[in-house]
Amino acid sequence: MDYSKVLFEKIRRRRARVGIIGIGYVGDALGKGARGAGFDVLGLTRDPEKAKRINSDKSFGYSATSNIEDLKRCDIVCICVPTPIKNDKTPDLDPLVSSLAKTSKILTPATLVIIESTVAAGTTRNIVLPILKMSGLSEEKDFYLSFSPERVDPGNLNYGINNTPKVVSGLSITSKNLTHLFYSSFIESVVSVSSLETAEMSKLLENAYRFINISFMNELLDYANSLGVNLWEVIEAASSKPFGFMPHYPGPGIGGHCIPVDPYYLLDDAKKRGIELGILERAGFVNDLQPRKVVEKTIEVLKKTNGVKNSHSALLVGISYKEDTPDNRESPSLIIWSLLKENKIKVDYHDPYFPAYNGARSIDLSSPTINKKDIIVLTTPHSTIDYERIISLGKPIIDTKNALKNYSYPHIYRI
Repeated sequence: MDYSKVLFEKIRRRRARVGIIGIGYVGDALGKGARGAGFDVLGLTRDPEKAKRINSDKSFGYSATSNIEDLKRCDIVCICVPTPIKNDKTPDLDPLVSSLAKTSKILTPATLVIIESTVAAGTTRNIVLPILKMSGLSEEKDFYLSFSPERVDPGNLNYGINNTPKVVSGLSITSKNLTHLFYSSFIESVVSVSSLETAEMSKLLENAYRFINISFMNELLDYANSLGVNLWEVIEAASSKPFGFMPHYPGPGIGGHCIPVDPYYLLDDAKKRGIELGILERAGFVNDLQPRKVVEKTIEVLKKTNGVKNSHSALLVGISYKEDTPDNRESPSLIIWSLLKENKIKVDYHDPYFPAYNGARSIDLSSPTINKKDIIVLTTPHSTIDYERIISLGKPIIDTKNALKNYSYPHIYRI
């Protein structure tokens, strides 16, 4: 039997059942997109309570399970698990490998497997495929394999799953065409590329590009400050050029699940091939220094405004890695918190997206609360925060993202 024809017809008629392994914000966005196109979607989560919550919504065509055996009924299996880095900044493929091993045990003929997790070039062909073949099934005969990197941007109100172009490729033209057909049913623009490796590398390039440019702005900040020049104003001026320039901005450090992580997949694989990516390595070094620079600035201002004291207290405003986002993975705010504590500074935090974190609770921004603090460090400027009220209390503020650019008061300090 030609399983590709069976799959093609199921996808074309929106009768294919879609299984998604990992329904965090990437998998969830994908699931809702596929459901909106008429596909029946089943999400797999390790958290039974999360599965219950999703199922209690009784959303037509979108359900969840914590039992991978339930995915046997799926025609398309999309793997959207995290691919983080270890403490030594080498790739951690354990979540992906574990998911693949489980998938190989329930893989049935006429299944399309799509990897959305970010990986180094060559991973789908050299690591994913051998694990799936442990099922006893033959690639491009019994099952089909593709790679399509996720491009979900949490909090972005302009671009979502439907209008963000999707890059796809496959182990064969058949796999690629099946994947293109699936995604094009709910995504406006699907970009097919020639090989798995091209698709894999495209995601690494996207985020390495941003990583390098943000790190460059952080490095350039010291130079601008030495001139008495506002770097943000410089960037805005340069942005007036209608071609050849894309603005990136300095800050407390780069956070999130992609930009500070993906470049290390590229660096690791390049090193294995004996290739040095010096600019990218330097960008990593600069990014690692940035939270420390924020803390140094904080201590400098404390000495200037509070003099010599046995102890100081700081209020960290925002521990998410990004404004208006309930995600603090790789957040520089957490590094700043730790470094402040190392310098004997008592830290409290406020973040509406994290009522509690690591044994601490988010405190309110009332006048009595703020007045007890020696300094405020604004790391993640959520839009819901009343900044005018904070400013009016006159406490020293370290503004790490130029969020208070419209205010000129002597107690506001920029990094």
